Amino acid sequence: MGFSLHNRAGIGVSSAQEMRSEPNGAHQLVECLYRHGVRHIFGMPGSHSTHIYDAIHQHGGMQTILCRNEQAGSFMADGYARSTGRPGVICTTAGPGATNTLTGIAEAFSDSVPLLLVAGHVDHDRIHEECGRFHEIDLEGIFRPCVGFVGTVMHNEQIPSITDRAFEAMIAARPGPAAIMFPRDLMAMPAPTAASATPAELRRPSPSADLIRQATESILGSQRPVILAGGGAVSSGASEQVEALADRLGCPVVTTLNGKGILDERSPFSLGHGRTRRARVALSRADLMVAVGCRFTEVFTASGTTPIPKRIIQIDIDPKQIATNHPVELGIAGDARTVLQAIVSGIQNQETSWKDVWKRWRNAQQLKPEWLIETLRAELPENSIVFADACEMGLRMQSDFRAYSARTFFYPSNYAALGWGFPAAIGGAVGQPERSVVCVCGDGGFLMAAQELATAVRYKLRLITVVHNDSAYGAIKSIQHNDHESRYVDTDLNNPDFVKFGESFGLPSCRARNAVEFAAALRKALQCDGPSLIEVPDEWRSLRIS
Repeated sequence: MGFSLHNRAGIGVSSAQEMRSEPNGAHQLVECLYRHGVRHIFGMPGSHSTHIYDAIHQHGGMQTILCRNEQAGSFMADGYARSTGRPGVICTTAGPGATNTLTGIAEAFSDSVPLLLVAGHVDHDRIHEECGRFHEIDLEGIFRPCVGFVGTVMHNEQIPSITDRAFEAMIAARPGPAAIMFPRDLMAMPAPTAASATPAELRRPSPSADLIRQATESILGSQRPVILAGGGAVSSGASEQVEALADRLGCPVVTTLNGKGILDERSPFSLGHGRTRRARVALSRADLMVAVGCRFTEVFTASGTTPIPKRIIQIDIDPKQIATNHPVELGIAGDARTVLQAIVSGIQNQETSWKDVWKRWRNAQQLKPEWLIETLRAELPENSIVFADACEMGLRMQSDFRAYSARTFFYPSNYAALGWGFPAAIGGAVGQPERSVVCVCGDGGFLMAAQELATAVRYKLRLITVVHNDSAYGAIKSIQHNDHESRYVDTDLNNPDFVKFGESFGLPSCRARNAVEFAAALRKALQCDGPSLIEVPDEWRSLRIS
């Protein structure tokens, strides 16, 4: 990848501070972020954030990633966080720069992604007076509904504590976004308090022994148990425990979208995403579900049509999520990995009445497979990371694209922001520079963030962008087809020549019209040292999504 951190060799944290006789607020904020493990910051400088960018430059321990629009920058920080498991950071100017990130912050909130917004603000002395200052707006009021913590620095002595609280909110329990607002005048003022940081760690409270006993007894008393693993299980790092429980019970595992890959989908225990045909059949036969780190969202349950067993044991680190969307027999508020480990330790290999029935369902093929998806899976290295945008092909990939490990397939699952996929993949490529990263998006969603090709080129990211071009907002056109008697309104699109468009940014770009051409294009793109683009032209059709 074509960038590196500024050289900080031989300079300890304290000596970097000593290089400045009187560090200002921006220097202190940057040092606090560094001590919390931040090494990449997405965004673009503006009138109310230049002090922060200057402090980053002087610090030498972080890399800025320039985006061309702050919404896209927030999606990049999201993709970075999902692919690495570490908080992504976006830095913006005040006012419109900050509010441009709101959709990205809401996406992270909906999918429980640790994402930090650091936004410049107007001078602190009249910050809440609405007196007509440049870029003035109530940023705290705007972001408060979709972050776990929002704070405005009103004295530079607060910088370490506000930073600590932001990271605590992002990663200590249920992950999610946070926001720090920093007035421009305080950035330039002295910061007499020494920079410090209290590293936030995931809390893993010991589950109640009585609840573990009840859960174990219920599981052992069932005949056809099934495990449902969600994003909370991934965040907790519970892959090993999920597999161990499935092995001891001889039962199938299905996942939510955010849980895809927690168990290798080639495993004999995996039935993949819960909306696949094979998983739905198994769910309809199960007599008990162990639901780990999932919320039974409208997306997962397909508006209540996905079969869910009547008996449920729900495990979630956020007690507010237990029984919120579905009644449960037993709820355990706790860390997924810790709770599962306690349950597994009390269960020996168990005979169930599943026998080989669900194995036959596992081998059942999806109807009408898509050659784009099958070719992509066949050609990509096993550890590749794939981002799918909120498009029809992305919807198909939820069920048809097999994920071999956790944090290798991503989709904006609940907020479903169109245009998320491509910039999120840029963030993934920054966070995982040694791995192949691929984005699959539709023509409509791609053009919502296509300017970020400049970002991919600027940093020579190993990113393959696949544009499935059906000249339509395909998913919405399907709704009009099914629900409105094929009355299509504003869903047919006029598009540029995507090959020439990509080439204008300096990307190797090509067009693939069938599986053979697509396979050849992927092999060539995988050899590139930087980004590339593959257009796959198609006729619009209403695609099966499960």
